[in-house]
Amino acid sequence: MTEKQILAKIDKWDNDDRISAIIEFVEALPVEEKTPAVLSELGRAYNNFYWLDPSEKNREYLQKAVSVFNYIKDDINPKSWHYRIGYAYYFLDNIEKATEHLSQTEECNAKELLSYLSIAVEKGLKPTEVAPRGELKFEFLLEHFIKETQTKAAPLAGVLAPGVSDAELDNFEQKIGIKLPEYFRTLHKTFSGQTDNNVHFFNNQQRFVALSEIEAMQQRWLDFVVKNYGNNWQKKQLSADDFLDDDIIKNQLFSKKWIPLLVRTNDQGIEEFLCFDFDAIEKEDFGQLIGILPNQELESYFIDYVEQSVWMWFYNTTNSISSGEIAYDEEINSLMFSNDNEGSFAPAYYEEDDRLALEDYISEHLGKFDDVLHELVSPDIHCDIYVIKPMPERNYYTLVTGGMGAFDMFVPEGYQGAINTELMIHLPAYWNVKSEEEKDYWPIRWLKILARLPIEQQTYLGWGHTIPTGEPLEGTQFDCFMLIGAEDKNNENALASLPSGREVQFFTLVPLYEQETLFKLENGAEALTELFEEKNIPYPPIVDVNRPNICPDYQALENNSALNDIAWAFNHTNYLGLMAFWEDVRAYNDEIEQDLEDFNPFATIFNTPKVKVIYEAWVKNEKALFAMEQFVESPEDIFDEDNEEDGLYQAEIIAEFTAGDNNSFGALELLWNIHNCLQNKELGDHIFFEGFQIEGYEEDGTPVLYLYLGS
Repeated sequence: MTEKQILAKIDKWDNDDRISAIIEFVEALPVEEKTPAVLSELGRAYNNFYWLDPSEKNREYLQKAVSVFNYIKDDINPKSWHYRIGYAYYFLDNIEKATEHLSQTEECNAKELLSYLSIAVEKGLKPTEVAPRGELKFEFLLEHFIKETQTKAAPLAGVLAPGVSDAELDNFEQKIGIKLPEYFRTLHKTFSGQTDNNVHFFNNQQRFVALSEIEAMQQRWLDFVVKNYGNNWQKKQLSADDFLDDDIIKNQLFSKKWIPLLVRTNDQGIEEFLCFDFDAIEKEDFGQLIGILPNQELESYFIDYVEQSVWMWFYNTTNSISSGEIAYDEEINSLMFSNDNEGSFAPAYYEEDDRLALEDYISEHLGKFDDVLHELVSPDIHCDIYVIKPMPERNYYTLVTGGMGAFDMFVPEGYQGAINTELMIHLPAYWNVKSEEEKDYWPIRWLKILARLPIEQQTYLGWGHTIPTGEPLEGTQFDCFMLIGAEDKNNENALASLPSGREVQFFTLVPLYEQETLFKLENGAEALTELFEEKNIPYPPIVDVNRPNICPDYQALENNSALNDIAWAFNHTNYLGLMAFWEDVRAYNDEIEQDLEDFNPFATIFNTPKVKVIYEAWVKNEKALFAMEQFVESPEDIFDEDNEEDGLYQAEIIAEFTAGDNNSFGALELLWNIHNCLQNKELGDHIFFEGFQIEGYEEDGTPVLYLYLGS
């Protein structure tokens, strides 16, 4: 194996915390393959093995890490070397050596570890007593939170109320009937609520809740539930469509074991809460933070997962205060999220100069628009539709998006095309563009859908891309769009240069028949456009719901071996879009030097609308399965204690996939479906795609595959 292939394999195991697999793999490699880069990953794996199980016995792995890093000292990046050996010394409680090395690097959390070392020196403790596993003990984290608040928002630090006694916590514990976790006791012994409840600690009007007010607050909450839902309120549940966390939060309106941490009163005078969930479904979720927004109407009653632990909530909040992401607003005496932070999300809108320049370009180069269909709700981009009416010299409508180009698309590295685009479609003069009937409205609907596709699927749109509609467009047999270039009135490329420096490329949408899409996927967009020319389809292409299908009898050749030469490592990423998946697949194959020159991602691998795939995985319970999956064996046999390992059960699962065009599967499309099905399962060390075997075919022709996974 090449060094690239070895490192890629290690990287995938590392992402899934398969540390022992890395150690066994590297230790078994021939000497000549143990390059400095590979040995560095072995040393890192030794560090991580201890981190996963910080027992006294496993400290020997830290010593092994130190030995490895000393051996390769002059052969790897100095900053990485200092961090990794410094990390090992930190957990070996060697303050002097850890400080020496970590102070010479800024990699990863070196700065944090140095701050923990300072606390250890100040308090006369070992580093692992301050931050076991590299996570600051909760008592020290709370101290840090208070210090940051005192530095950045002194008036707010002054309203934090003194902590309570163990006796008060014992009394509260008896009343609620559960043993309070140590972190809850630590919190309320450090500070408990506020001395002034009229001060909103955070800009969404939240304040901290004192231990002494929890009982009365819960009683008001319960009274509200009884008043609005009756004495049988326990039988009321949120609808499955609205309640998405039913696998980790109980579907109920109230629980005495939901303990408020923060509270706010909304405009209707109803108290809303951020709560400790001491009534979680699963043991490991005990103490997670959940948000509850009570409401008189069940469909508006809101319960949602917020954070895995109070430690993580204070950690993130403290870091946000330190970085300025959360800043003190003196006027309202509250901490607010800053809008000036790089990386904070904001909708992508054109600046006024750019918007006016775009409109000028459309009017001058594409055609004078007489109407604008304004968008009323714009959560991400503001996408208006400019309507250019038919003229004697061009007897058709042109609808043009205005707003999509304000967003920089997720283009692959080395992409030569534009990162900002707008779309258009040409409609015949008889088209009723004012109608809201679907047979008339679909061009507008799909302009808006495709304008948001790069945001929602973290991808890009470019020349020749095809996007299936899922089902035929109303009143037509078209079930796909293809993007082709757009020309201005002078038959030149439609490209607008805006004052901000943006270059906005326009593309035209062309609806396709199913067979035309198959032809394009097999032969390329250029071949299809040439066929349009041969068949005398007018340009620019004007939508004609009755136009002839230029590939009426085309059927793609089925190539069951289309995935034979591709490599992939399954992971826990859920890919929203096919192109985002393709970019990572290409990058992975490039990383391991796998040649994809002959691989056609759009080759038809099965000429069937459905494919079934059987695979093995480890699952916690039946909720791990998606709607299109089922166990091969009965759940009673799977969830037998003899089949359990670390809370997981080995199972054979069969998944049924449906092609995006309801007709046939492309090679990449099938692998994408399989990946997204596996991303929430545990695969052990067997995360590498090694092909499949066709087990047979069902009566309707659906192929049944068995997926091979390797380590």
